[in-house]
Amino acid sequence: MRRSPLAPQVVKVALPELLAEIEQNHPFAPVPADSTGSAIVEAPASASAVELGELTARLVDRIAQRLVEAAQGDGSEDVGGPVASNTRVPIALIHRWCAEEFAGLNQQRLVIGGELFPAAVIAEVQARVVADLTGTGPLEPWMADRSVEEIDVNSHLSTFVTFADGRKIDLGQLWPTSADLTAFQKRLARRMTRTGEGRLDTSSPMLTFQADDGSRVVMVLGGGNEHGISTHPRIAIRRFLVRQVGLIGLAERGLFPGAMVPILGDLARCGFTILISGPPGAGKTTLLTELLGEVAPTERIITVEKNLLELRLEDDPRHPDAPALFTRHSNSEGVGEITTRQLVELTRRLNPDRVVVGELVEDEALDMLDVASMCARGSMATIHAHTAEIVLSRLAYYVAKSNTSLPEYAVWNLIAQTVDFVIHIDLVRNTGGGDAPVRRITSILEVGGRGENGGVATTEVWALDQYGHLEMRAPLSVTHRRRLEMYGAGFTSGIAATSSRSRSR
Repeated sequence: MRRSPLAPQVVKVALPELLAEIEQNHPFAPVPADSTGSAIVEAPASASAVELGELTARLVDRIAQRLVEAAQGDGSEDVGGPVASNTRVPIALIHRWCAEEFAGLNQQRLVIGGELFPAAVIAEVQARVVADLTGTGPLEPWMADRSVEEIDVNSHLSTFVTFADGRKIDLGQLWPTSADLTAFQKRLARRMTRTGEGRLDTSSPMLTFQADDGSRVVMVLGGGNEHGISTHPRIAIRRFLVRQVGLIGLAERGLFPGAMVPILGDLARCGFTILISGPPGAGKTTLLTELLGEVAPTERIITVEKNLLELRLEDDPRHPDAPALFTRHSNSEGVGEITTRQLVELTRRLNPDRVVVGELVEDEALDMLDVASMCARGSMATIHAHTAEIVLSRLAYYVAKSNTSLPEYAVWNLIAQTVDFVIHIDLVRNTGGGDAPVRRITSILEVGGRGENGGVATTEVWALDQYGHLEMRAPLSVTHRRRLEMYGAGFTSGIAATSSRSRSR
């Protein structure tokens, strides 16, 4: 392949994962060239967003091809250290090659009497190329913004960003074509998952993984040229912005009154089994993490999560002894799957004080109840529900679904003997047309054994009053009160119930 006189000789560098990913997943588009073989990329001096995107896409193709050629070439050049052992080297190499490509492009523009690319355009395109090949491409500025809570890519023409303060904006077109977005998805999938199992193709058209910052990334293959499951390629990113602020920090954010801080802390430290319910995005995982933050650092907490590590207790200095386990899908040959049930069984031999089974979706429900009855310190988990009243019914459904041989009375007995409290969080988005979402604990149910008519008896101990304030409505049961008093909690003394509302399920 011929290059212009300004292009350097092909260099020989080590073959890192970046190059392997590019070689396997990057669909090189044909790049127009002049008689010397140099790429011709046209863009006005003052480029629009679409034109910048097209210029970026062309240079991404060009630089990616040069990286692969560098790995396969016969020459050698000092790039400041082995690429495989120095993550700064690929970025430095991309920066240098971008400068060389623009030098060639500017020379072509001078020949035809055009204007040089402004420095601002060069810097912008260079940043986009680096982000595309080593980061999250056009999404990089939003992934770096700590106020961004959700990023939803609906197509190459439309991407919505939702901020923590309730704002939601449409970024418009971020990729030139649907094919460019699909290529970006496949590059990101392989780089982020770091294994051959992170595939996004016709045989595996959807993929969920965790970014380095803990964000949950879901990608769906789609579009007219792909045998996918959607009309367009799509990406949905959910970020966890509140970390290690403690129960006091959550109270300051309005999740519950400050007077509830010692109460919730005692419930967590005492070792009750607690379910945290609410709709998607309500802050269930955040509350669960901060409740666990109240647990003594001497406790050995083992977490079991499905696919992703959202709790990330190992990164929390409050938990020096918190091993994390997560499930694994089978590989392309259909082997190697590790289920929640297998991991729960494993925790029995890992000397736990407390086992936390992250989110209850299906089979995890029975496993959580099983492990909670085994551990002296109980368990905690989150579960999707729009009202507190349906939480235990949904839990019973999950348990029955995971083991159809269990009779109904056995399911309700297991729940009644294991679960102590249900804490429900409500979420109201965009109140007042653009305000920050309102997240608030609206109900705390106490589970009190089997109900008179079957099911489980519950009491709504805390609920909202007529002014929307969380207040205590009923006294705790004698069993839970004695357990708290044995632990040393003092909040139960002197409390008079204003009303009592018990019911059976």
